[in-house]
Amino acid sequence: MKTKFILGLAASLLVITGFKERPKNLFKLKKGFTENFAYIPNGDVTLEEQKIKTGAFYIFKTEVSNLQYREFLNSLNDNGSNKNYAVKSKKWTESEIYLEPYQEHYSSHPAYENYPVVNVTKEGAEAFCKWLTEVYADKEIGLPEGYKLVFRLPTRAEWTHAANGELAGPYAWGGPFLRNAKGQQLANFSSLGAENIHMNPETGEFEVVSTIASVGVAGALNDRADILAPINSYAPNRYGLVNMNGNAAELLADTDQAAGGSWRCPGYDIRNESLMNFEEASPEVGFRPIGVISKVN
Repeated sequence: MKTKFILGLAASLLVITGFKERPKNLFKLKKGFTENFAYIPNGDVTLEEQKIKTGAFYIFKTEVSNLQYREFLNSLNDNGSNKNYAVKSKKWTESEIYLEPYQEHYSSHPAYENYPVVNVTKEGAEAFCKWLTEVYADKEIGLPEGYKLVFRLPTRAEWTHAANGELAGPYAWGGPFLRNAKGQQLANFSSLGAENIHMNPETGEFEVVSTIASVGVAGALNDRADILAPINSYAPNRYGLVNMNGNAAELLADTDQAAGGSWRCPGYDIRNESLMNFEEASPEVGFRPIGVISKVN
């Protein structure tokens, strides 16, 4: 089962290159690992006017996919699976927009294997990280003797530091704009326009009216995404991370929130600093583990 996961991971992730200057890693790990995980050097990030230092870590270059999470669930079937880890597919139909086909197909159909897993509990995401630690315990990736990788969810400071990529802009690509010079969207989000602005005749206030056409089904004309986009979509940030903004918001370790906004958020709400509350599994929320090097006890 462990070997299968590594092969599935390598097959489903995009090898991201193109930056001339990369942060230097203290350990020279094997290519099979670094193709899928980005090294984030130690640094600091400012949150609510407080500067927080972060240590160095590795992080998935993409969100965890349906295929990867399914391999985790399959590994549990041999020893008795925990229902709290299962994908909560019925969450698709609790939305006010028509998403019933996703309930049936999104987490199980081969066409969606390379899409981010959503509708999982925080407990399930944490269990995946623990399992991933076990997977890599016996994997030779180039760490010196006496060291290991421990995977977990990122803290808000770690996630934001990775998303910023040492750039000053509000988004992972470093700029304030949501489209490139060709007019193409740089992330998967709800592209609302003037047709979505409504003035409430009773209060006189402006309101946003969201329609199914504005949240992804019309993606061929808009963001090229079918509600959610594949995990290797759009351009990477300086650290090689994709989909840090939009697509699936990502669970955090130190708070009951998810960072980066989702496919259903407007552009302002997919910034690096954007947060949404997380109370239960949601079609808008997935996760991205980090790996921290520690000494073997």
